[in-house]
This record gives sequence, C-alpha cells and structure tokens, in this order.
Amino acid sequence: MPIVMSLVRENSYRDSILLMAISTQTARECGVAAVSAMMATDRNKELFTTSGLMTPEIAAAKANDLAIAIKGEAEATKQAAAMVLRLLDTGLTPRPGGENGRSEEPKTIPAAKKTVPGLNLSLIAVAGDYARYEASLALAEGMDVMLYSDNISLSDELALKKLARRKGLLVMGPDCGTAIVDGTPLAFANRVARGPVGIVAASGTGLQEVSCLLHRLGVGINHAYGVGGRDLTDEIGGLSAFAAIGRLAGDPATKALVILGKPPGRETRQRILERCRAFDRPVFVHYAGISDYAAEIAAGLHPARDMTDLAEMAARHFRPGVILDEVADVRGPPVSIRTGYVCGIFGGGTLCQEAAEICGGLLSGPKASNLKIEGFTRISGKDRFSGHVFLDLGDDEFTVGRPHPMMAPDLKMDRLVETLLNPEAAVVLMDMVIGYGSHSEQAQLTAAALERAKRESGGTSAGKLVVASVCGVEEDKPSRSSQVDILKKAGVMVLPSNALAARWAARTVIPKPL
Repeated sequence: MPIVMSLVRENSYRDSILLMAISTQTARECGVAAVSAMMATDRNKELFTTSGLMTPEIAAAKANDLAIAIKGEAEATKQAAAMVLRLLDTGLTPRPGGENGRSEEPKTIPAAKKTVPGLNLSLIAVAGDYARYEASLALAEGMDVMLYSDNISLSDELALKKLARRKGLLVMGPDCGTAIVDGTPLAFANRVARGPVGIVAASGTGLQEVSCLLHRLGVGINHAYGVGGRDLTDEIGGLSAFAAIGRLAGDPATKALVILGKPPGRETRQRILERCRAFDRPVFVHYAGISDYAAEIAAGLHPARDMTDLAEMAARHFRPGVILDEVADVRGPPVSIRTGYVCGIFGGGTLCQEAAEICGGLLSGPKASNLKIEGFTRISGKDRFSGHVFLDLGDDEFTVGRPHPMMAPDLKMDRLVETLLNPEAAVVLMDMVIGYGSHSEQAQLTAAALERAKRESGGTSAGKLVVASVCGVEEDKPSRSSQVDILKKAGVMVLPSNALAARWAARTVIPKPL
C-alpha cells in the first residue's frame, strides 16, 4: 500500500529547476508514484496539500526550509529518499577554484554586477516568495529583469514594474519563460534568425509559435519581449508592454511590430491602441479570444484571427505572397471521416487556448477545458467529461513538484495513452514545442506512447486519428524536420502550425449524437 514519506532540511534553499530535475529523475529511477521537492512557502504548502503529499513535518516547516515528499511503496520510498538526498548533496559539491577549493562565483546580484560591470540583464528563477527581493536588487543595479518565477502576487508585480518604469528599465514576466533579446534566445526559445520584426507577447508558447512561424516564412526576429500573462490587465496596465514598445520604436532595425497575448483589459487595450497609432511602422496584433478589432482597424493596425494568420500577415510585409502551407488541401473544404470527439492534449497554455477556440467555433456538442474559455465547461484535469476536451498539462494542477511537460513529457504521454483508450475519442490533437529548455526526444516518446496504446487496446487505438503540430525550426536541436519525420512514421498527421492542426482536427469529426 502506498505511503507518503517526508523530509525537511532547515534553511536549505535550492533553485526550483534543480529541484524539479531531481524529483523527476528520482521518481523515474525508483519507481515511486510521486516525488515533490519544494521550498516550504505557504503557496507551496497549498500545493503539497492539494496533491495529497502534505505531512505534519512539512506543515511545521518554515519558508526557508526545503520540503520533500515521496509517495510510493514503503521500500521504494526509502530508496527514493536516499537518492534525493544524494542528488542534493552532489549539487552542493564545491566547484574547483578559489581559495581552499571554494568557488569564486558571485553569490548575489550586486556581487555579479561588480564582477562583470557591463551586465544589464538578470534572469531570475527563484521561488516566488524570494523573487521580488532578487528582482528589486537587479533593478537597483540598473539591470533589466527576466522574471521566470511564478507565484508572484499582483501587488508585487505592479510594484516591480513601477520601479522599472521610474528607472527606465524593463521587467519581463513574472512567469516569463521565453524571450529573445538582441537576437539571443533566453529560457524556452528557438534558434530563429535575426531579422526586422519586434514582438511584444503576453504569452510564452505564443511567442515561440509566432517567432518560429516567421522564421519558417523567411523573416527573422530582432527582439521578442515576453511581458507576462497579466501585464495587459487593467490592474498592471501594460507597464512592461509599453516599455517594450518604446524600445522597439527607438530601434531602427525593427521594421514591424507584432503584439499578441491574452485579451487585454478595456483601458489597457485602448492605451495600447493609441500608443501603436503613433508607431511609425506596421503593427500586427492578435489577442486570444477576441474577434472584434474594429477599433484597431480604424487606428491603422493589422489584426489577425489566429497566430498563424498573424505570422503570415507580418511576413508578407517583407515577402509578399508568402504562405505557410506544407500540406495539400489543409485549408480546403470540410471533410468528416470519424464519429466521436476531439481531445486536445497540450503542454503550451496559449496553444491549447487557440486550438480550443478554433475547434469550439467549428464543432458541435459539449466542450470542456481546464482553461477559462467562453462556451466551454470549466473542468479540472481529474474530471471525466463526455465531449470535446482540451487540457493544458502545463497548468499548476499538473506541475506540482514536477517539471513542465515541455521539459518532462511523461505525464503528457500517459494522458495520450489514456485518451487513445477512450472509446469516445475520435481525434487526438497535440502540440509539441522543441528548442532550448525542451525535452530532446518528445517525438520518440510520442511514438512509444502510440505503440503502448496499441498494445493495451489490442490494436483498436490505431484507428484513431492523431493530429499534431511541431513548434520549432530546423536550426533547433533536435531539428524540426527530424521530429516531424518520427511522428509521421508513427502515423501522426503533422500540420504546419497549431491553428492549422486545430482546423484539420475539427473538420474530420462528426460528434456522437447526444
């Protein structure tokens, strides 16, 4: 019978990325149900509780303590505990160099700035409870901030962005996983070419999708600033978006501006419109879930219906007539070949939302998602729903104590097998995001999952259609074409973009009668 074992190390801070890597490796090698290693902050204690991993020891721990919970059979949990501690200690091994063998690497942001005076950007990935302090230090040192951390309060975000505005700096984030600065990709990003387009995005995977599509259309990226999913709300007022637009306006190498993200607040949207009206170069815009762009059109902006349309419109400004299609008839008349439901399994939240909104407008029958989407029933990942379902597996409920599915696709593969065994599922729609930070063998794991489903279903899962898109470029490692080839050999229908994949999936389904 599974048990939950916990360990607490007092005053022992560790980076969340290291902890996620240790958790994933331990769970896989020791065969336990779950390993979760996090700092014992109030927010993380809530995550321990909701995931069924809370213990009295963790409840009593302080915010500076490292808490580890392991769920599994008794003997396996002991082995996992020993492995976690070993990996933590290995990570603490001093690096060669310095007096008495100690590392001379700077331990603080101010020390780093003294060591390398020209530093002008800090990427912060500490737990949310510590992130405001570290970001404030970076801003005080005159550095822009890429705030990878999440779980930052709205008030802290506003305070940091107001400080950045006063100092003429830029805060990207919080929860900013993607950026391209001076042609250099940061965090989750791709090896796109340098070029004339500047991007301001309140979306991580959205930024990756558009930048990769532009690259594949023959148009490169100058800068791409991820400003955080809440930046365009009226509570934040687009402070980082305005700072980023200002920088791009002052850069003569930026010949066109692309803006994308979640629907902005009414006041913020109007202010962005007025700011872009004064931008003396073309501005292309797409907000997820918005179809009425009358005000933007009147102001001379160029609105797009989806991210593929957005990339194509921007690309045609430099290369008239260019189009993305790699598959014949992908935009042709509707076809219906299967009876059942479309089930979307995504690692990218924006990609999931775009696919759900596209399919929602084309499909009849009940629809649900763990994202908030108009016309969809809101469900959790644990709920069972009879109808079209679109799940973002990168949502917090799926990532407690484990890496994002772009880094560790195991959970996504398990969900793929489960969906293929579901008799109501006619079409499975997936994303795959490759590039820096992403797992290097996602296509191979997908092919293995398809084989596993085939074995467990006695071959019946092979009759289901799996449709996917691969967000990436040929210059990524692995290359986009190598991943596409593996998927196609496994029987997956691969479309040129997320939006085109969603339309294709919706066109191939007749919903089951109610």
